[in-house]
Amino acid sequence: MLKILPPALIAAAIAGPALAQDISAAPIEAAERAFAADGLALGIRGSFLKHMADDAIVFAPGPVNARELYEKRPGTNEPRLFWWPQKVVIARSGDLGLSLGPWSIDDKRGGYYATIWRKGADGVWKWVYDGGAQADPGKAPGPDAAAQVGPLAPEGASSQARGFEEARDAEAALASAASTDAPAAYRAVLTADAWLLGPKDSQTLAGNDLTRRLALRPASIALRPQGGGASGAGDLVWTHGEASWSGPDNKPVAAHYMHVWQKRAEGWRLIFETLINDT
Repeated sequence: MLKILPPALIAAAIAGPALAQDISAAPIEAAERAFAADGLALGIRGSFLKHMADDAIVFAPGPVNARELYEKRPGTNEPRLFWWPQKVVIARSGDLGLSLGPWSIDDKRGGYYATIWRKGADGVWKWVYDGGAQADPGKAPGPDAAAQVGPLAPEGASSQARGFEEARDAEAALASAASTDAPAAYRAVLTADAWLLGPKDSQTLAGNDLTRRLALRPASIALRPQGGGASGAGDLVWTHGEASWSGPDNKPVAAHYMHVWQKRAEGWRLIFETLINDT
């Protein structure tokens, strides 16, 4: 199972945050558009296998190795799946990024996807997480519109490993507060430009409609972190884990989440969450 602190981050603890000379989110948008174009040319199975990292994960419903999952799929009689980036964010070190936007099946818009992209030592971008969750894509810009670019972190951490640890501390604090007052806990750490996707039955709300989304949150949510990764600069961190709460009639609800944390001027802040019900 995925470790709380990946070995690569431990090895990087003594290294300072490497900064890209010209930091631009354009490579994230380009990688996503190339992925989507291959989705039409190669199909779902072929495109996902081509663009994923060997250690990439998807939720099914919990985290599983994406390559092992997709290699087992036949790749025949697939629907026409298409998607495009609406917002992208990149790390100061230019090696990790987030892409999110609407998706459609057979030209009918459905919900939103989220992809975490990582640049390898060979300079090639591969995704390490891909998933989708409910949000209203009706008012989203079309495929030809340029993606919105999120702000760059003003500074990084002392190392990649330190950045991961700091973000995990922020996540632990969120989990503690969410166990008693989830809406208030999220309001305390969300940025004004954050996006929330899911859970189930939130398909009528826009992803950036934080007020109405938080109003629908249960009073108490249990968050249990499992793993994730960090940028070389330690300024952008993604985490994933399990979530649970009591639904209508106190029926238990199980879900998995993916978070993206960014080191803002005011400290570590949550800029993105995908919350996907397990059933």
